[in-house]
Amino acid sequence: MASLKDLIDEKLWDSIKRNYLAESYTNAILDSIQFIGDLIREKSGVAGDGNTLIGTAFGGTNPKIKVNNLRTESEKNVQKGIESLLRGVYSAFRNPRSHSKYEDDETAAFEIIILINHLLKLVDQSKGRFTIDLFLKRVIDSDFVQTHKYADLLVSDIPVGKRLEVAIEVFQKKEECYIHNLKYIWTSLYKTLNENENREILEMVSEELRFTDSYPSIIRCIAIFEKAWDQIDEDARLRAENKMIKLIPQATLNRDGGTNAAGTYASWFTSIINKSSLREKISYAIYESLSSHEEDKQRFIVHHYGEYIESFEDRSVHQSLLVILKDGLLQGNSVIFHYVKNYLSRDKEPLLQKEIEKYKILDDDLPF
Repeated sequence: MASLKDLIDEKLWDSIKRNYLAESYTNAILDSIQFIGDLIREKSGVAGDGNTLIGTAFGGTNPKIKVNNLRTESEKNVQKGIESLLRGVYSAFRNPRSHSKYEDDETAAFEIIILINHLLKLVDQSKGRFTIDLFLKRVIDSDFVQTHKYADLLVSDIPVGKRLEVAIEVFQKKEECYIHNLKYIWTSLYKTLNENENREILEMVSEELRFTDSYPSIIRCIAIFEKAWDQIDEDARLRAENKMIKLIPQATLNRDGGTNAAGTYASWFTSIINKSSLREKISYAIYESLSSHEEDKQRFIVHHYGEYIESFEDRSVHQSLLVILKDGLLQGNSVIFHYVKNYLSRDKEPLLQKEIEKYKILDDDLPF
């Protein structure tokens, strides 16, 4: 006769072998029922136990765990049968052994555990509502609905005990996700984590930012942690910010609204720019682009950083800014004029009044 180990699922054997080999057969039976209960909780997202767990997971017109397609009457009867068998496992096997003293022999344990193993296969092969892979597919989905309600609905399917695991997996796969989908799902997911789990996630983010050279990774960290940016370890934040600042002088925006790669990444920096302590470096990077005489670089700065320029202005570059603006206006530079009229503070605009008037005259003379 084959041994029990050879006849049942390896993971089931691992969960019962200690008591079974010690001839504690009643406890081995209870271990096997605990194992299948854990699987049902994982697949269904239900946190209950016993018949309540079975009824919620397998019962109703739209059960959380489906053992077949539930299209024909026969298939529906099979679903009900499996539900009844699992209820019987708890009523006939688990509950009596939990509440009374039992002394099962090896034959009884062998037969009951073989039955549990058969039910385990049916549950394991069934269509559960939640798996991490399926969840990630829904996040990556091009038809993801970018609303907080939709993200909350997806997150509500995650079993409570798997939320941290899902958060870690989403973070690790973040470069595969559309960035706006990621922002919505992370907002919903992050608020379901407890304080210790949040701390663990932030430690993971800090470690990522200490070493990564991937700009797609950095901007996704910025996108999903912008509200908690100051909770990330300072050395990791400074490194990430420094890498983003280096992109600013390379960033361009053409007349048709197209940006280069540096511009695509650098535009995300604005969401945390007011939290950065590298203000001087930001200021000089901005002025480098404004003084470049390259309109595509200037246009990028005005469009994405225009509202921040004066807040980062350093005294040492104050006069330089005026020189840049005056020169741009005298050259008929529409990008500079746009900045002056839309972003420059009203107390500074009078300092450029002559140049503004000359710009208007020059603009009127242009043949286009």
